[in-house]
Amino acid sequence: MGRVPVSEGEYRVLKAMAEKGFAEGSLEEASRILGVERSSLASIVFLLRDKGFVEVREVVEEGLELTERGLSALREGLPEARLVEYLARRGGEASVDEVRGALGGEAGVALGQAVRRGFVEVSGGRVKLLVDPGEASRRVEGLLSLLKGVASGELKESVGGVWVEEALRRGLVKRVRRKRLYLRVLGDPRRILENVEPEVSRLTAEMIRSGEWRRVKFRPYNVTAMPPRVLPARKHFLQEFIEMLRDIMRELGFREARGPLVEIELFNFDALFQAQDHPAREIHDSLWVKEPRYASLSPYSDVVVRVRRVHERGWGYKWDERVAARYILRSQTTAVSARVLASKPRPPVRVFTLGKVFRSDAVGPTRLPEFHQLDGIEGDYNYSFRDLLGRLEEIAGMLGLKLRFKPAYFPFTEPSVEGYVRLPNGRWLELFGAGMFRPEVLESLGVDYPVGAWGFGIERLAMAFYGVSDIRKLYTRDADEIRAMRLHLR
Repeated sequence: MGRVPVSEGEYRVLKAMAEKGFAEGSLEEASRILGVERSSLASIVFLLRDKGFVEVREVVEEGLELTERGLSALREGLPEARLVEYLARRGGEASVDEVRGALGGEAGVALGQAVRRGFVEVSGGRVKLLVDPGEASRRVEGLLSLLKGVASGELKESVGGVWVEEALRRGLVKRVRRKRLYLRVLGDPRRILENVEPEVSRLTAEMIRSGEWRRVKFRPYNVTAMPPRVLPARKHFLQEFIEMLRDIMRELGFREARGPLVEIELFNFDALFQAQDHPAREIHDSLWVKEPRYASLSPYSDVVVRVRRVHERGWGYKWDERVAARYILRSQTTAVSARVLASKPRPPVRVFTLGKVFRSDAVGPTRLPEFHQLDGIEGDYNYSFRDLLGRLEEIAGMLGLKLRFKPAYFPFTEPSVEGYVRLPNGRWLELFGAGMFRPEVLESLGVDYPVGAWGFGIERLAMAFYGVSDIRKLYTRDADEIRAMRLHLR
């Protein structure tokens, strides 16, 4: 039977085992004894295991690890020991305020531990030292020894469990679970060396000059093997798609507006003529914020006056300002459009918003509780519903999509339409809602010209663009799937 071929690294480790007499131990011990870096040794021992030379066991061990507080105590001293040193320098006594000024945020811990150990007494706002610094150091020596042992990874046998419990209680150390590799050589390393044949992987200039290339065996080289595939980083395809939409809207002459994710109902609902007791407000299944619960509406006093007048006249109920002041997670980016119009921009107006919205919804093939919307508004004194439909077809055409319109109802637009696109599975998917803002909305926001509005679901638009039938695929973490999604140039 021929000798077993091994790499140069494997041969070097086996040779070191034979010379140092290593038989078994942890990976860390082997690294120290053999003089081989731990990360390199870890990969080599698994190769030796596969060839039957070494047994490798993985053991989970519980241990201790220093916390930031423990590292600080080891570096600067325990707080109670520092207090003792400070008082000794001050002649054995100082005020509580002086101690706080000297020890900062650790003064409370230092005083508490020093009193508990009998190092000091506190009375009448004064701190008096009861022991000399040498005695105090001896009393905390065991705790410091523990911290040093944990830091070095070698706890001394003399360290008692009482110090471990105190260190855990004070947050100086924490328990951790570590995986450790243990090695055992299966046989005499010297005999193993006799049965292996090292293979050289590289031909060097020195081998050629010395003639050593004639005496060594080279590892076989596979000339048909492909080189390793190196993939450069790239953006997630959904983020690329969102950036493309931004470029399209800017090309069409729209400017981007941004608004808060935590919105108030005034702009999310009330300014859009959604009654406070109307079922339409529940369509969104909104997520309300617990704390803080309400916002101040004083910065929007003019909007509040107009919204109150429009709601009480149009819906015939007493409008509640407190409901309008409630904080919610934004359920529609139309809230940003409302904020824009409330600033009374001069026409012509072309503004879009692209951001996240939140709804209490179950995850499904076409639904998510957190998704993106592209909201757009366009207005001028002669703007019409026909202009709105033409703009929507223009946007879809720039994405290579064919739209189908269907009459619809929305609380804040009239006339209104829904837009649909066909998915690869043949199903028509609702993509957006659109319409002309109702007179009540325009009055609430102080606008005197017609405004068209629309809201695209970005994820649904991306489904149609990429040919995906399940919305969850847009958030895949599979690297191959992400790279397979290509953003086609328009």
